[in-house]
Amino acid sequence: MSFNEELVKVTSDEWERWGFSAAPLHRPKAIAGLEGKQPFVGFVHDYWVVVNRPERNGLTDKPWSAAFISFCFKTANAGDDFPYSEGHYGYCQKILKGMRAGNPKITIEKPAETDLKLGDLIWAGRSGTGCGTPPQSFDGALTALRKRDGFFCSHADIVVAIRPGEVDVIGGNVSDSVTKTTYVTNNGKIADPRHAWVGVIRNTL
Repeated sequence: MSFNEELVKVTSDEWERWGFSAAPLHRPKAIAGLEGKQPFVGFVHDYWVVVNRPERNGLTDKPWSAAFISFCFKTANAGDDFPYSEGHYGYCQKILKGMRAGNPKITIEKPAETDLKLGDLIWAGRSGTGCGTPPQSFDGALTALRKRDGFFCSHADIVVAIRPGEVDVIGGNVSDSVTKTTYVTNNGKIADPRHAWVGVIRNTL
């Protein structure tokens, strides 16, 4: 089994563990497990442990979507090849530094030009308390990553299924759960207007 196949399996297993929360395109959202209820409080703790925050769990008022991504990569045996972080900005900044140093294993690609593959991450800026104004483009995101004080809030999900015109992704801290969301694609590229997509994180581990 390739690394990406293992990553999709691990991610899908976590989704099952949370009760198959889903946000499909043409049906109502259905959320099962919630971060503030047991045993899901403990599941979130599992994710925080990976990014060295063992004091946190599902009752902690901190976004845990990047911890979820880190957990999935670690469980899929990425080893030292993934820059685990409690924030998406953190690991994306490290990925960019790796690219500049000539490390091609994980890269940040332009969404409008990148055909999605299983195990990719789709990355978008988000607003919220203390977030400021997130970048609206790939170039804007890379400019922010290069700055020491360029932090912005964001979110990423893991691609687990691809069909003509749509893609299924799974992410943590989506409606307070681990949720599978379906987004619109165009010619295999993310094109859903609900978010300003700033990157596709391509891994060839």
